[in-house]
Amino acid sequence: MFKYFKLADLLLICSLGLLSIFLSIFLPQRFLSKGDMVLIECRNKLVGRYSLNQDRIITVVGPLGETKVRIKGGCVAIISSPCPNHYCVNMGESHTSGTALVCVPNEIIVRVAGDESKELDAISK
Repeated sequence: MFKYFKLADLLLICSLGLLSIFLSIFLPQRFLSKGDMVLIECRNKLVGRYSLNQDRIITVVGPLGETKVRIKGGCVAIISSPCPNHYCVNMGESHTSGTALVCVPNEIIVRVAGDESKELDAISK
């Protein structure tokens, strides 16, 4: 198979591969801003607004029971929930503005918000 490739072809393939890895790691960081607020909703109603800069554990009561949300070190995570599969707990931590952690069975949404003036909402021509 390699007998059909020339040295320039292999160099081009390797450089494009390295470029794509570099861009996939560093390019998203430029467009995603760090959030500074956490908005917690239960059944489409705002339960509270909390700063990402103050460590705390918040208990939110949903239809199935209590869900615990932890804010620590500038990141937010759902640490326990009464839902059957615990997908929300396995989502991990988030600190990026515009992201959300969701517990669908318990109807709880944890959103990370930041300075909306810095975020890209849409690009038009």
